[in-house]
Amino acid sequence: MTNPSDPLHTELVLPAGSRVSSTNKLPVNSGFYGTDGNTYNYKVVDGKPRICVDPYVYEIAEGNFTDKKSWSKTGYNPDIGTTEEDMWGVGGKYVFPTAEMKMEVVSSDNTADIPADTGALTVYINYLNGDYIEKTTSVILNGTTPVETSVSDIFRIQNFRVASTGTDGMPKGNIDIRNTSDTPIYGRISAGVNRARSCIWTVPAGKTLYVNNLFFSSGGTIKPVFFSTKTTYDDIAETNLTAGLFFMPYTDIQCNDNAIDITLGIPTKLPEKTDIKVSVVGNQAGALGLCFLKGWIQTNS
Repeated sequence: MTNPSDPLHTELVLPAGSRVSSTNKLPVNSGFYGTDGNTYNYKVVDGKPRICVDPYVYEIAEGNFTDKKSWSKTGYNPDIGTTEEDMWGVGGKYVFPTAEMKMEVVSSDNTADIPADTGALTVYINYLNGDYIEKTTSVILNGTTPVETSVSDIFRIQNFRVASTGTDGMPKGNIDIRNTSDTPIYGRISAGVNRARSCIWTVPAGKTLYVNNLFFSSGGTIKPVFFSTKTTYDDIAETNLTAGLFFMPYTDIQCNDNAIDITLGIPTKLPEKTDIKVSVVGNQAGALGLCFLKGWIQTNS
């Protein structure tokens, strides 16, 4: 190792507690000099000294960082029109809740998505309360009869998924989570699919989101479809905008019966309490679209 006080001199440095193997004479638990002149041990993962030579996101996916975890959102819109809407299973503009509330869950099928039958039996809901704190609750389905959530502090729907099924292994009908007055709908698990495909999400309190990969595709039309990623954060002013209402566009992409996959050279950084969505509009009605965003979520120090 090179001594920073004497760059021409290389020496072996053994941190406190290190030892030399009697068989191969290699240092165990050795380290390196930092630019501050101190000696640091290598991180040991599965018994091996670890230096981050894999892509950074691979290290995150492997769980080598305690304050970071992988993140992704998938959006699907089966019927894109010529008026801008959002990338979720219901279509149209997504309406964000303005306050905490109790919600209800209901299926469009009354034969299989009922207790002890063949379709979806229970769902779980990852949500944020009014303080943007992450929480989870679950609901036992009862077909076309709405079932209210046991909690009344739901402010943002983060993930909405089937938790258990009968022998079909999937829901028979569309499963909606909605306002207890029946409208608006805040999330939909489409029939035959076990999760809501909704590119709408909010950064929880105490977290920062980094988005580094975008994917967009369109089909079913000969004319272009225009996608736009939007957030309630102004990166120039470095300030949050009106929650659920005031969205700033970030990345705009045009597809024409094709797919576009983009890895950002510099990830987009979004602070806590930022709402995120992907909007879409077609040059003709009837297109279908798919998108996903990927990156990582980091706990603020």
